[in-house]
Amino acid sequence: MEKEHSIKGKKILFFSPAFFDYESKIKSKMQEMGAIVDLYDGRSVTKARDRALMKIFPNIFNNRTIEYFNNILKENKDKNYDYIFIVKCDMMSKEILEEYHKTFPNAIFCLYLWDSIKNIKGISEKFGYFHRVFSFDKKDVEKTQNLQFRPLFYLDIYKKEVKTDNNYKYDFCFCGTIHADRFKIIKKIFGICNEKKYRFYTYCYLQSNFIYYFYKITKSEFRLIPKEVFSFTKLSSQIISDLVDDSRVILDIQHPKQSGLTMRTIEMVGMNKKLVTTNQEIKKYDFYNPENILVIDRENIVIPDAFLLTEYQSIDPEIYKNYSLENWINDIFI
Repeated sequence: MEKEHSIKGKKILFFSPAFFDYESKIKSKMQEMGAIVDLYDGRSVTKARDRALMKIFPNIFNNRTIEYFNNILKENKDKNYDYIFIVKCDMMSKEILEEYHKTFPNAIFCLYLWDSIKNIKGISEKFGYFHRVFSFDKKDVEKTQNLQFRPLFYLDIYKKEVKTDNNYKYDFCFCGTIHADRFKIIKKIFGICNEKKYRFYTYCYLQSNFIYYFYKITKSEFRLIPKEVFSFTKLSSQIISDLVDDSRVILDIQHPKQSGLTMRTIEMVGMNKKLVTTNQEIKKYDFYNPENILVIDRENIVIPDAFLLTEYQSIDPEIYKNYSLENWINDIFI
């Protein structure tokens, strides 16, 4: 039976940073649920080199940004949108948001933050332009008025039954973008795996050659590491799903300035997969079970052998369903 309130037939203008094609998956799911969706990149500047320049000269691309969002406004000004949905909103200024409000006065403006407030410069000043503001960061929600807590989601491709056999190709697996201290921690765990004869698969993604050489200059752990260790092509969701399925335990390393649970963490809920994570906050979530999730100290990593040997414990079906993409969309719009 269809819900009394749904997004079926609703017109949605959707802005999101390009992030491993999750934005397209969100659009597809909204369309599957009956919505009419126009998707645009939430960033006017996308090249890694240009984004690095913006950290040094924050206003360097202001004119490009204004022109980019104004052109989108002109293309769609005659559409009567029900929702303007923005993820992160790091590049839309207050002035641009004001123009969108004038053009679409009847639309409900929704903001979702899949990064922490302190990592998005000036974001708090934009909250007043939104009817609904959600965050994946429990700490941010606890100290910010009118901010609603909503963790991330797993895609349908990550829905898996609990694996009953022990036929794994790898003991540990890490697939992700290298930033902050991630590579330093991966190197430590690689040493542990070598010592204990664990099979460790890594796919260390960097956005560009420029980022590699930038890190080589600025991060000591990169000094002696050849470029061949890193990959510059994003993996598809299907390949990641297959790699995870072939692995006994998945490694998650959250940004040290971020306490919200990563996408990879929630995907492991969907796949009913064991997780080793640096994020202490995971202990506060309804799906946390120490039989399934090992929380490590990023400075003093200890991985007991027993964690690998015990079976995964299934979680409550209602809790499992709550982290699906469809439920995530329903919570934001309904």
